Amino acid sequence: MVLLPAYRALMKIAQRAPTLAQVVTAARAGALGHATALFEAGGFGSATDDAAALAVAGRLARDRALQAPQDRKPRLFAEAAAAFAAANALDPQAYSQINQATMTWLAGERERAQELARALLAALDGGGPLQETPSWLAAARAEALLLLGDTAGAKVQLAKAAALSRDDPEDHAATMRRLSLILAAAGEDAAWLDAYRPTRALHFAGHLGVAQSAAAVLGERVAAVIGDENIGAGFGALAAGADLVVAEVLLEQGADLHVVLPTPPDTFRAQSVTPYGPAWERRFADAIERATSLRWVTTIDGGYQPLATRLAADVAMGAARVHARRLQTEAHQLLVIDDGEGPFGLGLNTRYMGERWNAGRGTGGSGQVCLRVPRSAPVTASGAKAPEGRGDLQLIAMLQIGFEGLDQLDDNAFADALDLVVEPFRARAARIEPRPDLLLPAGNARIVAFADPDAAWHHAARLLDAAGAAESLRIVGHYGLAHRLRDPDALVGNAVAQLDALSRRALPGVLVATEAFAAAASVNCAEQMEIEEVGMLDEAPLFAVRAAQ
Repeated sequence: MVLLPAYRALMKIAQRAPTLAQVVTAARAGALGHATALFEAGGFGSATDDAAALAVAGRLARDRALQAPQDRKPRLFAEAAAAFAAANALDPQAYSQINQATMTWLAGERERAQELARALLAALDGGGPLQETPSWLAAARAEALLLLGDTAGAKVQLAKAAALSRDDPEDHAATMRRLSLILAAAGEDAAWLDAYRPTRALHFAGHLGVAQSAAAVLGERVAAVIGDENIGAGFGALAAGADLVVAEVLLEQGADLHVVLPTPPDTFRAQSVTPYGPAWERRFADAIERATSLRWVTTIDGGYQPLATRLAADVAMGAARVHARRLQTEAHQLLVIDDGEGPFGLGLNTRYMGERWNAGRGTGGSGQVCLRVPRSAPVTASGAKAPEGRGDLQLIAMLQIGFEGLDQLDDNAFADALDLVVEPFRARAARIEPRPDLLLPAGNARIVAFADPDAAWHHAARLLDAAGAAESLRIVGHYGLAHRLRDPDALVGNAVAQLDALSRRALPGVLVATEAFAAAASVNCAEQMEIEEVGMLDEAPLFAVRAAQ
């Protein structure tokens, strides 16, 4: 794929003059080609007297090394070490020092890396002013001690870092990744790191048929599971019965409760809480008040829509996996099932969640616990109900695909781009599997839609893997409910409007996705993905998603 001729020039015009902050944002998102282009367009590549620019140059070289084939890694790690060394020479900082030491180690210069590690530890012990947080400093000490072969000392400092980073677990996860790299380069077993990983994530769900009189006994069983599995965060809905019992136990044990509802809270309460009695209503209100986060995946009001429930289930399951992936820990599932036939009882939604979770076994830890609890309240299982909901609604994963700079070209340049970029892309995309279920034009872009979010992710990943895609291809993704029209085919609705709004936040070379898309694709594909939060859209988080190296 050829880089659009106007791309670099467009970045240099005043309203898009790149800053180091934009470079770092793109690098964090995994848009490494775009970050490098921004870095060069901003003139930072020649800024030999700018410590901040040199540190960013080191980060870019480090990221290139991590993505490079094995035979190129040492040279790129050496480039990163040289950039961090230059930054440190201008403005000595613990950040640049530990990065120089570790990059030197990964480049294969072990004795020099150990000299640098000793120098860093001496500087930290010197008592001078330090800008970093206590948890970061403990992590840096652990890293330096590991470079020196002092595993016992590294464990002491890592335990201290873990205790100090409870409010910022992502920093601790980054430390774990770096220590894993050092151990892998040394050919040493990294299993001992597991003791210092953050607590696990939990997806939970269950049936509504739990009487108030049976809730306490169920709560005791749930508490044992949460304690045994070392759960620190739970993701699920708050329907009467099992959901609320699990949510309450999570809160009692000090875990974060992340509530994912299919509809706005008032609609959800009217459908799934109020019919089962005022006691459940009080428990629902209390759980909502104490929850760490609350989101709903549609704005549907009125009648029950099963696809909204399925969408919320996909988002909750995937959010647990994303949480675990980002924190370098594991995700487990807890289902409260009835005593009907089959491994997940009579509930259709429970069966869907159990089977979908099991399809992703091996994805960031996939433990599953099913507590069989007979229905003690008069609630009809979903598997025994008549079909509900609108027939024209579909749960669909959508990608909008375009090219950086294409809309800004004049007529002549656009014609060139059509021949050099767009037509070759169309030919290549037509051969990529899995094929979309629907393909629609969208101005100078296209929308491809899939019933399966896994298929949408695989399609996007294969497009981004094409030569040149890192600098020119822009893909955004959303997963939601859309109305499918026929003759001619069309998708309409709020989810399509969200995709259009998202297209203005695209980054070349990565998939920029809503939480719903990133989470749904993560249920089965989390181990294949690197996910980084890169901003917000209408108060909802956005994620950059790329293939794991």
